[in-house]
Amino acid sequence: MTSAAVRPRTVFVFPLGDGARYARVMIRHIALAVLLGATGVASANGRPAGTSTITFRQNAEQHILAGMTFGLLSSKDNGATWQWMCEKAVLYGGMYDPDYVYHRGGAWFATTFDGALVNRDGCVFQPMQFGKKFFSSVTQGPDGAILMAAADVPGAGNPGDAKIYRSTDGGMTFNNGATAGMINDWYNSLEVAPTDASRVYLSGYRITDGIRSWQIYKSLNGGTSFTPVTSTGFTTSENSNIDVVGIKVGTPDTVFVRVTITDGSLGDAIWRSDNAGQSWTKIFPTATFPVRDNLSLVARANGDLVIASSNSGMYVARGPTNATWEMVAGAPHVNCLVENTAGELWACTQNFGSPGFPSDDAGIMKTTNLTSWTKVLRYQDIQGPIDCPVGTRQHNQCVYDCPDATFDENPALCAREVPKGWCGLKNLYGITWPGLECPAVFDSPPENDVGVSKKPGCCSAGDYGGGSATLVLALGVGTVILRSRRRRIR
Repeated sequence: MTSAAVRPRTVFVFPLGDGARYARVMIRHIALAVLLGATGVASANGRPAGTSTITFRQNAEQHILAGMTFGLLSSKDNGATWQWMCEKAVLYGGMYDPDYVYHRGGAWFATTFDGALVNRDGCVFQPMQFGKKFFSSVTQGPDGAILMAAADVPGAGNPGDAKIYRSTDGGMTFNNGATAGMINDWYNSLEVAPTDASRVYLSGYRITDGIRSWQIYKSLNGGTSFTPVTSTGFTTSENSNIDVVGIKVGTPDTVFVRVTITDGSLGDAIWRSDNAGQSWTKIFPTATFPVRDNLSLVARANGDLVIASSNSGMYVARGPTNATWEMVAGAPHVNCLVENTAGELWACTQNFGSPGFPSDDAGIMKTTNLTSWTKVLRYQDIQGPIDCPVGTRQHNQCVYDCPDATFDENPALCAREVPKGWCGLKNLYGITWPGLECPAVFDSPPENDVGVSKKPGCCSAGDYGGGSATLVLALGVGTVILRSRRRRIR
């Protein structure tokens, strides 16, 4: 794992101690990265601008967090306005996308390179009782309980950890942890049934002598103990993951998983179990809709199943039987789906677009009927950075671009007159918010813009991250398909 004091400048960061596991998947997407990066709008870390997750505050859903390839956005007014926090303030970077929970008490939880962190004031992410132990997944039950899955590999003085921890006091304290798999296992997903806090599903994989095997577990007591369920019968490749992506409302025995990279390429498939994982049936793609794309699923409260992809359309199987799939006309290009308790389906969409991925002119859109879609977030309309005190990473590094070494040594030395960090983002994405005036020209892009154009001038998005520099960066680092872990609001 990466310490707070020393952060690598490279994009390839492998928190689980086995870089080959990430690298094999990334290499398969280098060609896609070239297409997206060469002419699309790149982010500060070289990835195309994109929305990865949408997370609502439990019992106060007008408060929203949206995970981005360029940090984190927060809204307190149901998406009418959004403010930005950069990756450094969340303590992650590169190709990694944190798993977020917005607790009913107002705290933000995130899985980061510095361990599972909590933000209780909207500005500072801080460690909990686990220090820098790495967690791969965090979720919230309908009762507000926080569950976290450790995927911490052994090292010098570190025995490693693969337990599932639970907190009933908003993350102030956690129990001693429940055993599911074993040390060195990786957990892809951890989900609680939306109407039954006692039912928890967990999925992951284990590598033994270079061979990957898949693990699925269930808990009937809120995560106090776990038992394995069958993970056989799926169509997989050596790089597949099995993710729990949905649990039917009111029927916790009905669970849905997504099997990724089913044929060694980009193909995904959705499987369903109506007996809590004793057996599985493939439900999508079908002969009628032989989609080969990354898939997102939501099991809606009205009984419908909705599956969407970034470039192959949206499909619905109406409840209660979900017997037949139909294609949804006019749907945006969807990277993630989540439904709130108001019955609104929110989607991560293509704000700018790029070759093969047409623009939706919005990074988040929503609908209630799958027919009419409302633009909720356009990156160009971000209303400035989150306002935090001097001395915080958000103020000193995100807004004023204080170098890592200076901030770690003494934040008081970070005094800057020009908000270069914010100005870099503003001009990269064409943000029109007039606050925090940016100069017409400054000498370099933000300090964390590795590999992008260094030419002066900040008056158009093309000055940062475009052209041949981005193409070279894409060839060097590859990309991964963004996937959301949160499917329904608990």
